[in-house]
Amino acid sequence: MLYTGRPMFGLGFGEILIILVLALVLLGPQKLPEVAKQLGKGMRDFKKASDGLKDQFEKEFYADERKPERPRPAPPTAAAPVPAGPAKPVPLAAADNVPGLDAALFEPAAPAPAQAAAPAPAAAPPAVPPGGPQA
Repeated sequence: MLYTGRPMFGLGFGEILIILVLALVLLGPQKLPEVAKQLGKGMRDFKKASDGLKDQFEKEFYADERKPERPRPAPPTAAAPVPAGPAKPVPLAAADNVPGLDAALFEPAAPAPAQAAAPAPAAAPPAVPPGGPQA
């Protein structure tokens, strides 16, 4: 009984058998294994090249989808309305209602005057009139 499943490469089992017999007759038993090896190697190289091209195409085509999106800030929401009423006066800052205020306002005593007089500054160089020195 012959195999009647799906045809391979669009060819039935009988057609493939005829092609193999013709290849054996035309090439001979010595050359047939070499040709089959070269044919398999060529098909493998073609598959590698087509897979590489397909991967590169998909990588470029879907590059935008793979980029992580930046998180977008949420739009501002409306705050609860502030009830309109009489404004309370703001209390003045004093040492009893602001902790540490007395330390912040503390002024140290003025330093004592220096005993020795500072040396006189060196004489300034003579001023050059605009436009450079005239000779």
